[in-house]
Amino acid sequence: MRILLFMLTGPRQRFLLESLLLVLLWGCVDPVDLPIRQTERRLVVEGLVTDEAPPYIIKLTYSGNLNRSLLIPDELAINGAVATLEDNLGNQATLEQDPLNPAFYWMRDARLQGVIGRAYTLRVQLPDGSRYVSRPEVLAPVPPIEELYAEYHESDPNLLAFNSFLVRIDTRDPPEAGNFYRWQAMSYMPVWGGSNDPQGFYNRSLSAGQGAYAPFYGPLTNVISDQLINGNRLVGQLVLNAPLVALGTQYVEVRQYSLSRAAYQYWVLYQEQLSRTGTIFDPQPASIEGNVRAEADTNKLALGYFGASAVSRRRMIIETDTINYARFVSRFGPLLFSNANPEVPGLAREQAQAAPPTKWLTYGQ
Repeated sequence: MRILLFMLTGPRQRFLLESLLLVLLWGCVDPVDLPIRQTERRLVVEGLVTDEAPPYIIKLTYSGNLNRSLLIPDELAINGAVATLEDNLGNQATLEQDPLNPAFYWMRDARLQGVIGRAYTLRVQLPDGSRYVSRPEVLAPVPPIEELYAEYHESDPNLLAFNSFLVRIDTRDPPEAGNFYRWQAMSYMPVWGGSNDPQGFYNRSLSAGQGAYAPFYGPLTNVISDQLINGNRLVGQLVLNAPLVALGTQYVEVRQYSLSRAAYQYWVLYQEQLSRTGTIFDPQPASIEGNVRAEADTNKLALGYFGASAVSRRRMIIETDTINYARFVSRFGPLLFSNANPEVPGLAREQAQAAPPTKWLTYGQ
């Protein structure tokens, strides 16, 4: 089964965008809770300037155990920092701290909207007076996502694994060598609560269950270089494996980012560390340091990465009306309802909402 694409472009209204940005930043970007050998806590920087209109979010925390909650623990949030963003033309803006989420700092100045070819630098002064600065990041162009589509994948019936939609993209790499890419993808998908499906099919003796929509986030380490594809078309790049934990419409967004060589190397190292341990919460053999360092001691590096990227976005809607409801519930009901909330990595049930997203394909137009 192959589901064709739909496209989203256009400006966003500030309030709705900022609310969505907080969710997407904390969801699509897994918490950079990078275990380290040192017991001393470290500055962790997460943020990105893009060629899309501001606002941009920079997240400043101390190293420690994080989860997907939008509210960072008080002991980890850096409250009262002074953060500034500047470009190589001398434009500069001070970021505004979020009053409800003090670890988040907003850049709203339109003069600092990312421009291809310009270099961007982040400066941070912590409450104790120590200063950090990032290496300049040059914003590289990114080709458009040419096609976005999904394939229905049925899992091995002998395994306790959900069927899924494999979301793929096609794009074309420019003829110049030295291009690097990263993809982030997410889906608002239906989830069923309680001990029964919404039609009451699984257990006729129980009342029907409740349905909702929760975001599912793909990994943030989906990166490649153009070493093997330079100047050619990239076809069928897998960007999301979205499980079917319930039947109903899925709302998918994919973002394709350009990367600098340094950013690519950082994300490759990040992925290598994850693959050694399985999760970012397990002990790792070494800390992953990024491109932000102390001004007074350049050997003292922060964790995380401050980047600059061009973005190509596409959205699509996936329908499941061709999947047999009774057969789905019969096969996956024991997995879904013997445990009210089966563990699905990437599924943020705590961010569930009663209704599906509105204007998914026309939002901002």
